[in-house]
Amino acid sequence: MTSILEPVAGEAVRLERILGRPERPLPLDEPLARLAGKRVLITGAQGSIGSAAAEILCGTAELIETDKHVGDPALDVRVESDVKAVLEEVRPDVILHLAAAKSAPEGERDPMAALEINVIGTRNVLAHAPEGCHVVTASTCKSCEPETAYGASKLVAERVTLNAGGSVARFYNVVESSGNVFEIWDAVPSDRPLLVTPCRRYFISLAEAVSLVIWTAILPSARYGFDPGNPREMRDVAVDLFPGRALQSVPPRRGDRIAEPLAARHEHVAQDVIHGLLRIVGAHDAVATDGRLEPAGAVRRLAP
Repeated sequence: MTSILEPVAGEAVRLERILGRPERPLPLDEPLARLAGKRVLITGAQGSIGSAAAEILCGTAELIETDKHVGDPALDVRVESDVKAVLEEVRPDVILHLAAAKSAPEGERDPMAALEINVIGTRNVLAHAPEGCHVVTASTCKSCEPETAYGASKLVAERVTLNAGGSVARFYNVVESSGNVFEIWDAVPSDRPLLVTPCRRYFISLAEAVSLVIWTAILPSARYGFDPGNPREMRDVAVDLFPGRALQSVPPRRGDRIAEPLAARHEHVAQDVIHGLLRIVGAHDAVATDGRLEPAGAVRRLAP
């Protein structure tokens, strides 16, 4: 992947210490070739993943970047009339739906905000996507047997997307996303201890997350993930990043799970022929229930 997503030598070493493995984004030649000339609309294009995806697709696809307050056009996915107007005007071939509330602690403080963006916003996009448009909704491992309002909102967003014939790109914790704990640790003076929770996490890099989204855009409707390797204890990550540094144990924040699963217990995870790409099928997905959920048009029937 030739772009600013390629880390320089020092950053690559740091990234590998966090991941606990070498970074290995999916090769993009095939999906970029298949997206060439397609009209691709990105919601949440100003976010870390949205802006990185736009950089990769720029010059290949006909790109429409939207976000809540900026973009061409600006688009708040919670406002159905605006979503309808934009999608009717632009008529994209593919939508990368990345606009989302993504903070689990904030979701606990204001569950309705998470619901409005992650569920209602997703429903609006799916309901007014042009016929034949492939919608890819970004999700999270926190949707697996969710403990939080944020995770629950993403679980519903996954269900709505799959029932409408779209696809889900499920992320694990993206190292370079804004507000990550590594930025917090970097800001702590060297004579102060790092605050470490007893949590265990799966990690992927920004380049890996973006490669997952772009591959999902060309694959059949399903739930896909990037193989994150083994989970990491946050204390071990701190030791690897800051050898010899004093650490102080603290309890998790409200909204933080102690351990996040690779998948829910009712889900089957299969390795795709593309190394590193996972297909995750839930027991309640339409594909696993012989179509008894009757997904076709389920979301569109909600639109007036």
